[in-house]
Amino acid sequence: MIKFFGNKKSPKINIFEKFKWISLVDDLKINLARQGFNHRKKQINNVYEFFKKDEGKQLIQELHDKLVKSGLPESSVNIELELLLEIFAPDTINDIFYNPSNGLDKHLKHNQFSDAVSINNNYGFVRVPKGLVFIIGSANTILPVFTSLVLSYICGNINVIQLSSDNSEILQSFFCKLPFQCKDYVYFTNLKYIDNSDNECLKNILREVPWDVVNIWGGEEANFYYYKYLAENKNRPTVLSMEPLTGIVIIQNKYLINNKNKVVIELSKSIREMGQQLCSSPTEAYILDDGEVNYKEDFFNNLIHNLENDFEQYNDLESNYIKLDRMLSHASDKGSEIFKSKQYGNKIVLIKSYNSSVFSSIAPYSSLSVHERRNFLEFIIVKTLEEIVNLIKGISQKETHKSIKKIQTILVFGDDIFVKQIISLAKLVGAYRIIDHNYVFRRHTLEALDGKHLVSEFTYPLSILGSIASSLE
Repeated sequence: MIKFFGNKKSPKINIFEKFKWISLVDDLKINLARQGFNHRKKQINNVYEFFKKDEGKQLIQELHDKLVKSGLPESSVNIELELLLEIFAPDTINDIFYNPSNGLDKHLKHNQFSDAVSINNNYGFVRVPKGLVFIIGSANTILPVFTSLVLSYICGNINVIQLSSDNSEILQSFFCKLPFQCKDYVYFTNLKYIDNSDNECLKNILREVPWDVVNIWGGEEANFYYYKYLAENKNRPTVLSMEPLTGIVIIQNKYLINNKNKVVIELSKSIREMGQQLCSSPTEAYILDDGEVNYKEDFFNNLIHNLENDFEQYNDLESNYIKLDRMLSHASDKGSEIFKSKQYGNKIVLIKSYNSSVFSSIAPYSSLSVHERRNFLEFIIVKTLEEIVNLIKGISQKETHKSIKKIQTILVFGDDIFVKQIISLAKLVGAYRIIDHNYVFRRHTLEALDGKHLVSEFTYPLSILGSIASSLE
């Protein structure tokens, strides 16, 4: 009997035929390594000079218009493009590659990069590129993928980029118009894992391509997906994942009393930037009540008013606001005070709770995660720093923060003594950075990214031992 119907399997995709660059990788590695660090760095510097010219400015404007048209708020796009230019700037590159916080400054000799470093008569090392790097971009920001690409290329690696479907065409088109040799050593996959055919192809790429480093910029779902299939890769690549993290705010009550307007302005800006969707964005706040003077209630009203002044409308799901109503009802029932915008309603909300988060016990069906809400912040009033430590340690157990691995950023408002106390607190909770409001979105060129210096991750030290180490001097 002939069977006309049944499950038809998709034909197996030969990734080596689909992506011709795979067979070229070994030769490309050698060609790129021969060019040397200073040549590659000059290529990036040339792009920076290009951006200063009319043609470069026009290309940046085109990227701006396309990103805004795609639905990103214009203010966020402006911030990203300003910082994008800094990634290519010579001063930025120099700070990152000659970084004393990671010992990379040892490579600076006679104002030039030297990959060979002599430590003593018996030991030296040469910094060598890892080889083949797979960079997976995120949907909510374009900066990480360009940061990784620029640094990895200068390090001497061949780079393959998997962009989010939200911005893949926009960013690849922009990249292909840049006038630099790096394009000969960069490839794009741009596979959509929600598409069955693309998904199978992406799985095979993760399993079969001899990656040396896989750099993942994404949330928990992305990490789970990539780790699952990379575990089958016989090359055992280093997986450099930027885990889903979040930011918090810690405020000294005494400082708040004396600097209320300053805190309102700076905290408002920190909440607004990128719609609270970055790992550095504050999603929970603590006020240490030192018992000296009660802070004024108008702090919350003034903060609401400041958020209203620069409010940006996002295309949020209507169902999110139904959940938000449930969250506010829950908070009110538990005794928390709610401050809402008179102009925008629940789209701007602050909550004041005491001793613990009012959302520690909320049901999943009534809860919005930090990825589903904007212009929303719960302030928890506590008496001791130890209480803050305990609250931070339990933050990922709440429905609102269930995908969060740990705290990335602590935004602090307080005097010098208070800041020193928060530094000690940060070590206890394993946070990665303590900042003032200027660095909620920005990164300092000398800082590690979530505890990782990318230049170190994209290279390895080739050890030179014994008497021959003296040849490096």
